[in-house]
Amino acid sequence: MLPGQQMRAQQGRLAAYSQVANLETNPIQRIVMLYDGAIKFLRMAAADIEANDRVAKAEHTSRAMNIIVYLQGALDMEQGQEAARVLDNLYTHVAAMILKANLALDARLMRRAADLLAPVCEAWTIAAQSASSSPAASVGGHRAAPAAGVLTK
Repeated sequence: MLPGQQMRAQQGRLAAYSQVANLETNPIQRIVMLYDGAIKFLRMAAADIEANDRVAKAEHTSRAMNIIVYLQGALDMEQGQEAARVLDNLYTHVAAMILKANLALDARLMRRAADLLAPVCEAWTIAAQSASSSPAASVGGHRAAPAAGVLTK
C-alpha cells in the first residue's frame, strides 16, 4: 500500500471508531467500548506474535494503536485537568509499549500494554453503570456525568 493510501485507510478506520462510539447514547459507555476494543486487539496481537502471524499482528496492532490515538486525541486537557494529564501520560506510555512490542515481536510486552488499560477500562465501566442508573451518581467523590468531559472536546 502506498503512503497516501495508508493515510486514507487509517483516517477511515479512525472515522469508523468515531462512528461506532457515537452509536451509544451514554458517552462514558462509548469510552468503555473503545477501551474494550484496544484491549482485545492488543491481546490478539500478542497471540499473533506467538503464532508467528505477522499479517494479523500488523492489523491488530494497528487497530489497537488507532484506538489509543483516538482516545488521546479526544482528551480535553482544560476540562479534564489532572485526570486528562494522567490519561495522556498513560496513552503515551501504552503507545510506546505497543511500538516496542511490535518491533521486538514481544507478546509479553503487548499483553502488558493491554493489562495497563484494563483497570482504567474497569473504572470507566463502573462510571458508565453509575451514570446509567443515576445521572447524579457519585464515582470516587465526583459526579459521573462530568467524568465524560475528560474525553470530549
